[in-house]
Amino acid sequence: MSTKPSEPPAHFIVVVPGYMGSKLRSRRTGEISWVDLRSVPKNPATWGDWLEGLLRSLAYPNEDLEPAGVMDEVIFVPPWAKQEHYGRLFQALEKMGYRADPALHAERDLNVYGFAYDWRQDNATSAQQLSAAIKRWRDYHPGAQAWIIAHSNGGMVARWYIEKEGGQEYVGRLFLMGSPWDGTPKSMRMLFGGVDMLFRRRFNLFHIPQRSRDLVRSFPSLYQLVPCSRPFLHDTSGQPVDPFANPQWLANDAQRQLLLAGRRFNQELGTNLSVETLCFFGRKQATTTSGIVHLDAGGRWESIEWQANEAGDGTLPEHSAVHPQAKQKLPFAVGHGDIYVSPAVLEFLEWQLLAQYEQPKAALVTPTLQVLFEPERDSYSPAEAIDLEVQVLGPPDKAGQRQPAKKAEVTVNLKWDGALPGAEEARPRLRRTSLVAEEPGQYRGQLRAPQAEGYYRLTAEVRALGQAPVSLSELITVEEETP
Repeated sequence: MSTKPSEPPAHFIVVVPGYMGSKLRSRRTGEISWVDLRSVPKNPATWGDWLEGLLRSLAYPNEDLEPAGVMDEVIFVPPWAKQEHYGRLFQALEKMGYRADPALHAERDLNVYGFAYDWRQDNATSAQQLSAAIKRWRDYHPGAQAWIIAHSNGGMVARWYIEKEGGQEYVGRLFLMGSPWDGTPKSMRMLFGGVDMLFRRRFNLFHIPQRSRDLVRSFPSLYQLVPCSRPFLHDTSGQPVDPFANPQWLANDAQRQLLLAGRRFNQELGTNLSVETLCFFGRKQATTTSGIVHLDAGGRWESIEWQANEAGDGTLPEHSAVHPQAKQKLPFAVGHGDIYVSPAVLEFLEWQLLAQYEQPKAALVTPTLQVLFEPERDSYSPAEAIDLEVQVLGPPDKAGQRQPAKKAEVTVNLKWDGALPGAEEARPRLRRTSLVAEEPGQYRGQLRAPQAEGYYRLTAEVRALGQAPVSLSELITVEEETP
């Protein structure tokens, strides 16, 4: 009988945060520019100067700024997102048994690392820096692979590292958390109109939309988040509008070159996935998915009327969040900025990281009987054969060894246990089979997986001669394979 390993494959975790998810610090002064909420003046009369300094310091390129750790404060920057701090994810990983808190462990003793990067810069540059960071952390964990948890724009950084910088040799698994493969209309919304407001509505007195628009148009990465796979803009007559075809909506040639470079980045990256990838995505949240372009009398873009529906996570449309090549595509009713701290997501993540590798729990030991039951796998396709094996041993002999039980009767039931995340209830009929003793103490048989996807419980019932009947069970999933 096959058994699961008691430990997961040797690995360490790298968390790659999303857009605006890394703090940026001045090399010259050591002060945090993005973003230290404690630095917001209490006196409204000084807000203008504070904002001017913030916007000036964030303009790209600016060699004075450097990454200074992943975000440990909640940020709210409409129209982009309200975002939980990543510390909650690190706390959850610490509770799972990882060494994730740098306040408790030295860097070489950690097995969870946060990769802070300058989210304004070209994502390819960030991917090269991720490569260097993982090389350093690999030295602390010889023979271990990196398992990357990447949120939002961090998924693009991670995928470029894996596909274009040789990372597939060093990365074992990739967990995408609300990460786009075809951008988000909200990036276009920021590039065209700037930030609606910053922290407080009263700040709009300082013309933030126009001033922030000029700022974000200097960020190469934001252009890489403009969707380019299918039309998302239309004119008032319903005809598609391609923002790349005639980029006169931008102010100058430098910005237009950044836009075209952003499209090239996505075309070169493509959708190929060279490592096992699980795609977690949010849904059922009001999400900007399209826009109607209004022209002025001269034919120039005057405004964009943005439209939203619930096909997304509040920032990212489902179309872009569901990676077509992912091994598993996992929907959750969560928002873009808190997907990585959702209890349901964390529970599933813990299973994928650790729990699935634990020794089988479906074992029963009494003074007179030992029964071990474990399906060959945890997941099956609809209608696939499920090979079953149950080991039944009797009481220990004088040497303490258990011998095969004689004349046992073993049956296995397969019963509906629940729907997969985001799927409908099915509840197919119970299935049952009797196992055959192919050799002493080893009972084997087969069941056919139902057509309906879902969680199912396999329960083995054992009746051994002279013993009270016992039963034990294992949970499996039935799910269509990703094409």
